[in-house]
Amino acid sequence: MDLLIRDVMFLDSSTGHVGITGNRIVHLGPDVPDEDADRVIDGTDRLAMPGLVNAHTHSAMTLFRGYGDDMPLKQWLEERIWPAEAKLTGEDVYWGTRLACAEMIRMGTTMFNDMYWKVPHGVRAIGDAGLRATVSAGLISGGFLGDLKGEAIELIGMYEAGEFPDRVRLALSPHAPYTVTPDDLEWCAQLATDHDLPIQIHVSETLREVEECVAEYGLRPAFHIERHGILERPTTIAHGVWRDRDELDMLARYPATVVHNPVSNLKLSCGQGRDVRGWFDYAGARAAGVNVALATDGTASNTNLDMFEEMKFATLMAKHSSGDATCMPAAETIDIATRGGADGMGWTETGRLEVGALADVILLDLTDVTLTPMHDPASHVVYAANGHCVHTTICDGQVLMEGGEIEGYGEIRARAVEAARRVTGSSE
Repeated sequence: MDLLIRDVMFLDSSTGHVGITGNRIVHLGPDVPDEDADRVIDGTDRLAMPGLVNAHTHSAMTLFRGYGDDMPLKQWLEERIWPAEAKLTGEDVYWGTRLACAEMIRMGTTMFNDMYWKVPHGVRAIGDAGLRATVSAGLISGGFLGDLKGEAIELIGMYEAGEFPDRVRLALSPHAPYTVTPDDLEWCAQLATDHDLPIQIHVSETLREVEECVAEYGLRPAFHIERHGILERPTTIAHGVWRDRDELDMLARYPATVVHNPVSNLKLSCGQGRDVRGWFDYAGARAAGVNVALATDGTASNTNLDMFEEMKFATLMAKHSSGDATCMPAAETIDIATRGGADGMGWTETGRLEVGALADVILLDLTDVTLTPMHDPASHVVYAANGHCVHTTICDGQVLMEGGEIEGYGEIRARAVEAARRVTGSSE
């Protein structure tokens, strides 16, 4: 046995031990395993749970943290983000992604679903950081970001040639119905089918997007992407704020996961105040049988990558919008933030703490003031904890952080700050 976590608390308030050999959990329970371990971690005053899964983000956008806040989404994209992104080099993407990985490791996220450009540099960063991810070859029609179709085909060649780390998989990402033509949606769907790849796409993030889709194509966005074949592939649908019950019923018939990004959507005012149509309808999605996951979105729109924050906001929004204090209880919220995202991304061997699962495990520090006293671990994880309560992060059986310390963070920070200054023109 390579690693043994002794005397740790679990989410059901029981205590026991976690044994890891290679990248798998091989022991879980109250009995001490017979086999000696090469390394032992004392789990006293620690809570073990699955690593969190961030099911939609744009990792290298850490470089734009706080750049263009308090702006509407369309203006924010067109005046701030897209012009800055046009200046990005591959090395910028590498260091922005390394910064995102460091933040996620610090905050207890062990896997994420990434959508960005210059993907080989992101893949290298994820490999060096030690996290698990699905990366996406993005597509926006019109060519202003270069030959994205050619880049997608080249990425597929790299992936199929075994040039990605085992912890990194590939998806295709037509950006959104309002940035990708119907012909290009069908091109993506066919390419994904030909190469057995999943799809990640933004859908129904704003009311304006829905109204324009209906005006131009006569369909709401979810039905529009269905018409053009996207949903035939396992698909993670980012945001999905403005979809109705008919769309949810339709999505339940496909291998689709709706990814709720509560903090980003609130910050960008993607819902419209008292208009309940603009609140993510978790109760409706659950009733329809749609798989739901949680995510931060990119740091440019969220401003951090703390999945504990997303859990709290998601359940509070669900309770408020439904008028039901029992909606989205704590244990269910944790499941959505772990298993829901993992299953939606096709990684069905992680997102759970069980024998045979991939060894993606985090330990929370139960001596933290926000977790004291301990009555209900699941409740504390969702309503009281934040990412800084994470003491230890383990991904694929490797200890990436213990005691809040991440190796190499000084260089990562310096190089990311340098890149951010250059592409934004900031002197800070």
